[in-house]
Amino acid sequence: MKVVVGLGNIGIAMAQRLVAQGREVIGVDLSPERRAEWQELTGLEAVTSLHEVPWAEVAHVLVVVRLTDQAESVLKTLDSVPLPEGAGVLVSTTLDLDYARGLGRYDDRPWRLIEMPVSGGAGGARAGTLTLMLAGNHDDREADMFADLGAVSVKLDEFGQPTLAKLLNNVSAAYTAVSYAEMMVLAEQAGMRPQLLREVLRTSSGGSWMGEAFLNPSIDLLSKDVDLFRSQIGTLPVVDLNGAVDILDRLRAGRTALGQ
Repeated sequence: MKVVVGLGNIGIAMAQRLVAQGREVIGVDLSPERRAEWQELTGLEAVTSLHEVPWAEVAHVLVVVRLTDQAESVLKTLDSVPLPEGAGVLVSTTLDLDYARGLGRYDDRPWRLIEMPVSGGAGGARAGTLTLMLAGNHDDREADMFADLGAVSVKLDEFGQPTLAKLLNNVSAAYTAVSYAEMMVLAEQAGMRPQLLREVLRTSSGGSWMGEAFLNPSIDLLSKDVDLFRSQIGTLPVVDLNGAVDILDRLRAGRTALGQ
């Protein structure tokens, strides 16, 4: 049995995917609206508290709440419920980086903590095509669930690195989205209908996944993760193609970082 804590946009999509794959799932959420949506989508009732879960058959708990403090509250609550020994607790919340780096403090628990932020959005969750970023005590017991949810699983070296990878991915996506927006504005200023440029970019070298998703309001959430990353890392690099930065020099630096 799987328990999904947090039936927001991504959580409910991940839970739906697991149900579609024939898994037994219990949803947990304080919001009556989200619980009602879960019941409408799946025919299953959700509960409001971890203390209402029948724990005896639970193999995995997925924590898909919005904020780090909420994730910490869930992990603390798990100490007060009869979660079976060896069960996997997978945290898919986008965490504060320093908090994520300290997740090793849970190593003494009878359950196994796995850091697992994801990328691909609700559509990717429902389709089972997420990218899973992993660290912690995961093993073959998670193989089926990883296969249910993700097209790609990247195993990172230590706690904190999955969160770092998720934040860097979203910062990269924000750069791409802002660049795309600037090209739409530049096309209009230069006398071209931006809609036509969009058609060109869909099949050309300047196109991207973010370009295809540009009109989806959900990409506005990128600003949250950019702010989170900037608050912990500092100033982000400025990409300037007006001559202040040598393009080839920066391309070489990136390739050197990759060992190429």
